[in-house]
Amino acid sequence: MKRKFITISVIILVLLSSCASKQKIKRERSETFIADINAFEVDTFHLYSSSNLNNPKINDFEVLFIPRTNEILVTGKVSVNIIQIVFSYKERQNLAEAHAKYLDALNANAIPDVKPKAKNAYSKGKTTVLWGAMGPTHEVDTNYYTNAQYLEPNKPYFKITCESAQVQGVEHVSSPKICLYISPSQWEQIMEACNQEHLVEMTDEILAQAEAF
Repeated sequence: MKRKFITISVIILVLLSSCASKQKIKRERSETFIADINAFEVDTFHLYSSSNLNNPKINDFEVLFIPRTNEILVTGKVSVNIIQIVFSYKERQNLAEAHAKYLDALNANAIPDVKPKAKNAYSKGKTTVLWGAMGPTHEVDTNYYTNAQYLEPNKPYFKITCESAQVQGVEHVSSPKICLYISPSQWEQIMEACNQEHLVEMTDEILAQAEAF
């Protein structure tokens, strides 16, 4: 009986030590830092986009998450340039709030068919745009604004416009004006892939694989 009790005690100790070793690691995180690991791919989306005065065309946009800065990097070829747009955590929240306003107006059939401008924007914010014909060779901090634009009758898309801005200290070099058009169903797909909780989960999976012993 005594030997049986000792055996059970040993099993319990092993289980407890195993559970303790698998306890979730507490990590320091903030709005500008998630983990010290490289950027990784989240997903690719097929969106209407335009550059300067060109008509919207469908292009592929790859989304990367940068855990070191808690930023999303959107990369795609628009017209003749490869474009990269950076959205911080704060600006992603801003976009979500703007989209909620757009969705309320859409559900109420209250989106006027007028030219979208900064004056009738749902929101405004700041971003970084990188661009170049063969790859990003220029970088500039610029402003963006959001509103809606009809691409077809009865189909107003949520629109993100990154304004043109001159490269500081360089004459005659300005970023192209970039517009992204997102339908309600596309927004759901983007939010499913790019919501903060999912991005953190993907980061933790990478950390778990790297730290497994």
